[in-house]
Amino acid sequence: MKKIVFAALFAATASVASAQINQGQWMVGGTAGFESSKYGDVDDSKVTSFTFSPNAGYFFINNLAGGLRLSLESQKYKSNDEAYSSFNLAPFVRYYFLPAAQKVNVFADASYGFGSEGDDEKESFNQFSIMAGPAIFLTPNTALEFAIGYKSAGGDAIGGDDRYNSIGLNVGFQIHLGGGKK
Repeated sequence: MKKIVFAALFAATASVASAQINQGQWMVGGTAGFESSKYGDVDDSKVTSFTFSPNAGYFFINNLAGGLRLSLESQKYKSNDEAYSSFNLAPFVRYYFLPAAQKVNVFADASYGFGSEGDDEKESFNQFSIMAGPAIFLTPNTALEFAIGYKSAGGDAIGGDDRYNSIGLNVGFQIHLGGGKK
């Protein structure tokens, strides 16, 4: 009897463990990031940024999710000690490279969105970003993520023809909901 119960529990655990990133599942979570960047070719234009980005996505096929991300950012400029805030709404796609049963998986994520920045007068911008790194599944349905990311923004808020480019580190947490298809 013990062997039958153990075999049943093992089979149930194995089926849940392989349902992390499969078609039909939802992904809800977010990232927090730190960036250091430079605007154009001006040496005195260094910026330090902190970002919080909640997201929700759906796995359309195994290992590939698409969804929507809201990014809230606070920026401090070294040259004049000014601080600004911005928000950005962006659709995203994310791909996991390894099979679903892996405890550690590697992902790549890309997004393109629009937002506004400033204190009193808000100005618009567009931004694309990419990030990649490992996702460590703490349980079959929750993952801790570490990623290196690159962002490039342009538009009225950025200053016309120049692009604002940055590289940063992100830490995230995702919850995977639903049974998904095998």
